[in-house]
Amino acid sequence: MVHSNYKIAIVTGTYGATTETFVTRHVNHLNNGMTVVLCNVNDYYGDSDLEKPVFRIKKNWWSVYPGLIRKLIQLPRLIYYGQTWMPDSKQKKNIQLFLKKHRVKSVLAEFGHHGCMILPVAEEIGIPVYTYFRGYDASIKLNDLQVRYTYRNLIPRMAGIFAVSPHLLKNLKEIGVKWNQAHVIPSGTDTQLFTPGKKDPNLLLSVGRFVEKKAPDITLRAFAKMVSKYPNIRLVMVGDGPLLEKCRSLAITLGIDKSVIFTGAQPHHVVRDYMAKASFFLLHSVTDDNGNTEGFPSVIQEAMSAGCVVVSTRHGGIPYFITDGKSGILVDEFDLTAYTQILNNLLLDTKLQKSISKNARNDAISKFDYHKLYKKVESIIL
Repeated sequence: MVHSNYKIAIVTGTYGATTETFVTRHVNHLNNGMTVVLCNVNDYYGDSDLEKPVFRIKKNWWSVYPGLIRKLIQLPRLIYYGQTWMPDSKQKKNIQLFLKKHRVKSVLAEFGHHGCMILPVAEEIGIPVYTYFRGYDASIKLNDLQVRYTYRNLIPRMAGIFAVSPHLLKNLKEIGVKWNQAHVIPSGTDTQLFTPGKKDPNLLLSVGRFVEKKAPDITLRAFAKMVSKYPNIRLVMVGDGPLLEKCRSLAITLGIDKSVIFTGAQPHHVVRDYMAKASFFLLHSVTDDNGNTEGFPSVIQEAMSAGCVVVSTRHGGIPYFITDGKSGILVDEFDLTAYTQILNNLLLDTKLQKSISKNARNDAISKFDYHKLYKKVESIIL
């Protein structure tokens, strides 16, 4: 369903970053690419190939004031709107002019707090707002009393919400959030680009930021226990983040630094090439000390589409979409013993590898192909 006579506005914090491919895909493909973008002024990574109208939202004038003064200035907004992180009156007017100029008829915010920021702006000029919940915006952010108050106050005024996993809707419901309509639709992946290549039986791959909720150290420790038994195996870890240097040091301590390659952050096509070759994909997602969780990681959907044998955890939305033992293998969070045993079993059992690889690819095509998922999103928004 395409409406070429008007556009959808995509609201996000970061635009053009390689780590948020779902944003770029929404911009390029929803409504046949008839979209405009609103993003934070300091989080815009311009790409001339996209050729999209972009409104860069600046920090409000009161952000320069000390904490107490800033809170007093924001208090009327908190009471009236239920939140404070929204544009000031001048910027609000400019955003409204931008939306009208480009004939925007619907707004899709990429995260819950972005939806709450844009809602008071859009509803004044009669534009419906939808928002996605992807993970931290419906987990760790719920620890903030202001966020809870804001969600309860503003989400019922939205046209509808999306979540990449059912557990995120459950989290919202548990804090008293109500909504007009809600839909579980994963971010999806391009199953025509992420395809199986010639698989290297000794190549294990992990992709993701080096942060606590992805527990890269546990993946390294499990891999270390395999190297002595399978000296030809290699682990490629793609990504950057605060734990990267600690993991480099850990690999040296474990004596596996010759078998592990840390590539740093890489563009999407490089990740795609690694996934085509890798036989196994490892991501040990956990709930971190602050309560931050995953939704349903896009990299898992990409790995399944590329025919990798995914080894992950019973965490967040992962067990909703991976059938344990059939389309992937799941272990409990922080269970290093089970994680290690599963890797050992898989390396020994090529028949099981092939079965899981085939099922993963089939599931990706039927459940995670973004072309199909975006049609669902469009049918709701348009």
